[in-house]
Amino acid sequence: MDEQTRNQVVKQLDELRAQVAERLGNEPQQHDPVAAHVDELRALVQDQPSKTQDAQASASRLERRLLAWEAEHPQLTALASRVARAFEDAGL
Repeated sequence: MDEQTRNQVVKQLDELRAQVAERLGNEPQQHDPVAAHVDELRALVQDQPSKTQDAQASASRLERRLLAWEAEHPQLTALASRVARAFEDAGL
């Protein structure tokens, strides 16, 4: 993943993390696992290129988790989809 793509994905993950905190902050049983997952994915994206498969798998798990909330939280799902597309565009 090139530096520009990496920065874009990190920015999107930061936005997703903020939206999760805003929308699910009053529901720690839902917020905490998603926030931890976003943080894990962010760390993988910023890590060495050898971790790209881990990052791709983590992005896929996050997207599946948010898809379960699609009706209630369409913006979270859309943002997770953008992150997943960034991985696809990077060839992951």
